[in-house]
Amino acid sequence: MKHKISAFIGFTFSFVFIAMGFQNCAEQLPVLSGTLEVSSFDAASSEESMGTAPTDAKQTLESMMSLLNLAPADINMSEVNSEINYRRNLLVPQNDMTLLNAPSMIAITSLAAVVCKQAVAKDKRITTKEIFLDLDFSKGPKAYGKVGALKSYESLASRLWGRKATSEESAYFSEVVEEYFKTLDAAALDKATETDKLAIFICTGMLAVPDSYLL
Repeated sequence: MKHKISAFIGFTFSFVFIAMGFQNCAEQLPVLSGTLEVSSFDAASSEESMGTAPTDAKQTLESMMSLLNLAPADINMSEVNSEINYRRNLLVPQNDMTLLNAPSMIAITSLAAVVCKQAVAKDKRITTKEIFLDLDFSKGPKAYGKVGALKSYESLASRLWGRKATSEESAYFSEVVEEYFKTLDAAALDKATETDKLAIFICTGMLAVPDSYLL
């Protein structure tokens, strides 16, 4: 699996880039096209609704939540379950990687984006950040620059993949950061909302790689 990871990273990041650039895809990944909002919900009913998810989807979701230290009370399960129900027929049965294809990767990437949105919302809500230590949600990307983004990739590799990124993967992260920052104009670089989007972008690409949710 490890020798294929660049291909998985390339696919997931390419998909998220497309979602950012085209409105029809952005509607499928709305977390990349708007301001984050923390919705209120009942934790008990959220835990109950998780139980209605398909087994494969539930296991994948629980794995993603665990990696990002998200409890049911941290999650807007209405939003998450809506995504699961929309993608449920595309998720790989029993997480069998021999059945992995483009539609299933899109489904996993979309689910990862929704979960990452929750992680960003939690990091913004709590006093001491847990995940995005190198990003400043009160400022735009200009404040921490490409260095902060790269550090976020490296720290997420350790957290989500249980290992350090290889030199090949680190080089790919650098390429992705360069391309991402090219999409931001001077005004965007100063907008705090762009940091939300960048954090979700980084997290989604890393979390959607099978090395994360199959650990």
